[in-house]
Amino acid sequence: MVLLHLMESQKQMGHDPVLLSLGDSDIGQKEIEVEAKQRELEAHVLRFHNGLNLKGTSEILRSARSLNAEIIHSHGYKGNILLGIVPSSLRKIPIISTLHGWTSTRLLSRMRLYDILDAITIKKFDAVVAVSSSIVEHRMIKTLGIHPVVINNGIPRLDFHKKDFAIEFPQIAAKCKERFKILCIGRLSPEKGMDVLIKGVSYIVNRGLDASLVIIGEGPEKPRLAHLINNMNLSDKVFLLGYCDKAFCFLRFFDVFVLPSYTEGLPITLLEAMQSGTPVVATRVGEVPEVLNGGRFGRMVPPGNPEALAKGIEELNSDKEETNRRSVGARERVLTEYGLEKMVERYAELYQVVIRRKVRGNWKREAIGKHPHESDSP
Repeated sequence: MVLLHLMESQKQMGHDPVLLSLGDSDIGQKEIEVEAKQRELEAHVLRFHNGLNLKGTSEILRSARSLNAEIIHSHGYKGNILLGIVPSSLRKIPIISTLHGWTSTRLLSRMRLYDILDAITIKKFDAVVAVSSSIVEHRMIKTLGIHPVVINNGIPRLDFHKKDFAIEFPQIAAKCKERFKILCIGRLSPEKGMDVLIKGVSYIVNRGLDASLVIIGEGPEKPRLAHLINNMNLSDKVFLLGYCDKAFCFLRFFDVFVLPSYTEGLPITLLEAMQSGTPVVATRVGEVPEVLNGGRFGRMVPPGNPEALAKGIEELNSDKEETNRRSVGARERVLTEYGLEKMVERYAELYQVVIRRKVRGNWKREAIGKHPHESDSP
């Protein structure tokens, strides 16, 4: 959604953004490709085998050149790694990368290897952006001497009335109606901590709070989570809905939004919940403490702890006056500090600096604009 909002704004500014969507050769159409088409944004699709695929690298650069691209803006480790193996003298087109946060939670895993390769390859790029100050402080970033510019994710003012949860999911809405209603939106993958949330809800229910949990999202953890729900006898209280378009519209139906992640950059779902005025309980990871101003605008708990998560939700439910005060402040904070316009302006400034550098062959830093977390150089 960050990508599509950014492209829409760039188009309104008179630029010609093009989405180049990468994927493995055996997958079908991706959600971002469908959404881009609906928004009348130009999108090109590339499919090739995973891994260090030199053919994939060649196709990316060929596509960029055929579009007369002045800059390539990469938003994922696949694009970073494929483009990072090519010397700048050969690729010629300047490249910047935005780090949205690394997702690996285990020391020995394929994703951890990708994270390491990602960090090594972006060091060769013309600029690196971090969506949060916590990413700048990551050990790999510091060890490799990478100096990202911080540009916070931003979202537009949202229309929360485009969809109604009770109309879209009447049977589930009826079951939840008289209960304390909990919502979580996110990919069903290990780093998102959905199992911790389910266990936390079990604690809440066993202690007497009549609660229900709705989880919106798809991912590889879905079968395991479904099994966990069944084993904990929560099938009538916890519901996996899969992917839902414009899921933020459902926030106003719920009493609390929960973010149980082990790792995050700057989560868009958190910004959406805050803008909607929905109370928030979130783990103390990534940029969450900064966004919530140390807990002033939402309750924070340590990651990986079901009991702490349950306690945070129970506290929110028991002190409704304080909860409402925090929610009002949270909405104001997102509208003023995490708006789309600010993000778009800073990216536009960065593009111009990088393009001028490449044209002039001048690698001396030019001003990108003041920012409290900005490093000495991109």
